[in-house]
Amino acid sequence: MKTSSKVRGTGSRIQAGILLKGGSSRPYPLSSEDMAFATRMYREAVIWRKRIDYALSKYVRQELDTLDFDVLTSLRIGAAQLLILRTPAHAAVSATVEAHTSRKTRGLVNAVLRKLSKHVEKDDIPDHVFYSHPEELVRRWESRYGKVLTKKLLVWNNQPPPLGGYAFGKIPEDTTPGSFLEKYRVIQRQGAIKLPPFFYIQDESASIVGQGMAKLPGESILEIGAAPGGKTAHLDGTGFVVSLDKKVRRMNRWLENSERMGWENSFPVGADCSALPFKAQFDKVIIDAPCTNTGVYRRRFDARWNWTPKLEQGLVVIQRKMLQESSKAVKLGGILVYSTCSIEPAENSEAVRFFEKNNTMFERIPFPAPKELLTSEGFLSVFPPEIGLDGLFAVAWIKKS
Repeated sequence: MKTSSKVRGTGSRIQAGILLKGGSSRPYPLSSEDMAFATRMYREAVIWRKRIDYALSKYVRQELDTLDFDVLTSLRIGAAQLLILRTPAHAAVSATVEAHTSRKTRGLVNAVLRKLSKHVEKDDIPDHVFYSHPEELVRRWESRYGKVLTKKLLVWNNQPPPLGGYAFGKIPEDTTPGSFLEKYRVIQRQGAIKLPPFFYIQDESASIVGQGMAKLPGESILEIGAAPGGKTAHLDGTGFVVSLDKKVRRMNRWLENSERMGWENSFPVGADCSALPFKAQFDKVIIDAPCTNTGVYRRRFDARWNWTPKLEQGLVVIQRKMLQESSKAVKLGGILVYSTCSIEPAENSEAVRFFEKNNTMFERIPFPAPKELLTSEGFLSVFPPEIGLDGLFAVAWIKKS
């Protein structure tokens, strides 16, 4: 029996609420279009949370964080439709209220969303609220980049990213090449997508870093922070790779990608990346360091809400320890590579200077990448709104006697 359009609309809102509450169940057999709409509502509710809550607070008498969580979830899903997606008010309100699980509080959800449907946003909303980012982080960026460039970064972070990836085999049909790599292909998000084997979904900046790592010399390779395999895809076949990561879920994804991609020269190891479990040395040691993810907020759209100065400070300590410990695994004449998906100097250029001050045996060399992406110091550094790719950083050294 076919599901009515009303139930489909309600089902997509229920699904969005489940996702927003951290669940993964699918109580309704939604079509691909309805599932895509549910995912879009969830994404926008997460990204625009601060702007949404700012508007909701004008129509809710109590503090939002004191509301029943189901009520707050429904309000955010409804507000995402009204303020961001511009869904017609009658559809956004009625279907969201119908999807709300508790009949006792449907009246509250209905009343607030009906008021919100007539809400007019003023022009004087602070940028950190309107573009929905942590206030202190926005202030930092404004101090570093200026208000104009920071606003471009905020807009960039909130946009849905394109779908693309690197073709290690046959190039998919109906795709366009990337900005820098011919084998990087951008796919149009229309209908069901059937990708050929050996196609790895990632941003072009990640492919540029992976290709650069692969071009650096070295037949024995230690890859630290390997999961879920975005860099391994480029390294496999260039030598024997030991792929190290401590997160079980991500290593399971690495194993799935290894089977799908047919990696034959990469060996997975689950271990703490900050203290290597062996004393072997390698021709090439690659560190994909844990970081604040500030360069990839448009893809890891929930990561912005984890950012705090304390988080960054803690990660800096880990990054420096990883660099120091991992450098011991580099053979004389070998290569050390450090990369992050952050745009923060503390995690990038300052980490480089700290390492070089304490490790004079390592001499910096230019990272193999398009010259447009290299700084005068030989770093690969991608600033999203200027380059049009996710923000990434990479640097390479050779170990001399």
